[in-house]
Amino acid sequence: MVPELQTVLKSIDLNDKEITVYDALLPLGRGTVRELSMRTGINRGTVHDILETLLEKGLLLSERQGSRRRFLLAPPKNIVAVLEERGRALRDQTKKIEEVMPQLMSLYAKQGGRPRVEYFDSDEGIKKILDDVLETLTQEKNEKEYVLYSSKSVRSYLYKLFPNFTKEKVKRGIFTKVIGLGEGADPKHIAMAERKIVTHDAPAYMIVYGPKIALISVAEDDTPFGVRIDDGKIARTQRLLFDMLWDRLEK
Repeated sequence: MVPELQTVLKSIDLNDKEITVYDALLPLGRGTVRELSMRTGINRGTVHDILETLLEKGLLLSERQGSRRRFLLAPPKNIVAVLEERGRALRDQTKKIEEVMPQLMSLYAKQGGRPRVEYFDSDEGIKKILDDVLETLTQEKNEKEYVLYSSKSVRSYLYKLFPNFTKEKVKRGIFTKVIGLGEGADPKHIAMAERKIVTHDAPAYMIVYGPKIALISVAEDDTPFGVRIDDGKIARTQRLLFDMLWDRLEK
């Protein structure tokens, strides 16, 4: 067998015995299990299994003549088809890895006490953040409360895929302290909440809940995005700053 062909066969995951059987079949064009076992010195049971594998990969064909079964070489272009299929599978795997890469990077960053940081894009991502707020605080053993800076310019993007968020929050007994950045809050989203106002708007929404912080804003193409930081020290610092501002504001 020419070295280049052997390299190609290895690239489609054929092992040494499979390559040996394929190589033995090349000059014959077709052969039986018995014939190929004799040419390769590999026992019949193993040769049979190898031929079935090569058949599944599309590298061989089979035919029957009475009780005898022969295996034939498939057109060489089938090797290209196998390579193309492997390429598609590799691209699919790469895409899946890219999709989970933010979570993997977050877990990696968490090593050594580093904060876990995750990025969320689109309305679906914002819903994941809101879901996490509820789930995190539901598990809290102490007082179930979170605080937030409610940005007027971001509010309309927040509940698109979770219009019943406030109802679910009330159902779980979660209280909220809100510093409204700009006027115009929607009353249906401030149940079980105490609110104070800062007249100046800001371009980002911030939620401090448990050991986490979520920052939500809107990109230039009008798509909402969010960043979640899971770190108790950072969350406590932001809560301290919130409480200091809260105490200075009038109701």
